[in-house]
This record gives sequence, structure tokens and C-alpha cells, in this order.
Amino acid sequence: MLKFPAPFANAIFVCTNKRPDGHPKPCCADRGGLKLRDELKNMVREKGLESQLRVFQSGCLGGCERGVMAVKYPAGELMMDLKQEDLQKILDEATGD
Repeated sequence: MLKFPAPFANAIFVCTNKRPDGHPKPCCADRGGLKLRDELKNMVREKGLESQLRVFQSGCLGGCERGVMAVKYPAGELMMDLKQEDLQKILDEATGD
């Protein structure tokens, strides 16, 4: 195993989990998780903040009933019911603006 410092200070994982059709629980994929992940990732790229923040997709983070989920590291914050209007605030908080 190789270990080395990560080339970024913060990471946000946005759930893009897709449950099978007909599953009794909702999923972030059907609620726009992938679109939100892509938009946040593009915002980071456009502002040249890749050394401060990386955006990744994740599997299920639990709490599916509460809308699209995301988790921020190293802060360890779980964000629920993520919407497009939340993305700028998330970016500002993660980069110290």
C-alpha cells in the first residue's frame, strides 16, 4: 500500500445511488443526485478550486426519504435534501469564502 497526502483539502461525496424500479424506498439518482454532483463539480472546475475541493459521487448514504444526500470531509457533515440553490453555499463553506 502506498500513502501520500491528498492533492485537495476537502471532499464532497454526493449520492447518485439508483435503486431498482419498483423499490419501496426513494433514491438520490431519481431525485437529481447525478445532476447536482455534475453541477457542483463544474463550479469547482470553473473557479479553479480543484486543489481545495473535489466532488465525487457515492453510493447510498442513508436517509433516502430526506432527498438527495451528500457528505463533506474532513468536516464530516451530512447534508440532506440537497438542492441546486444550496450548491454555492456548499462551495463557499468548503473553500472558506
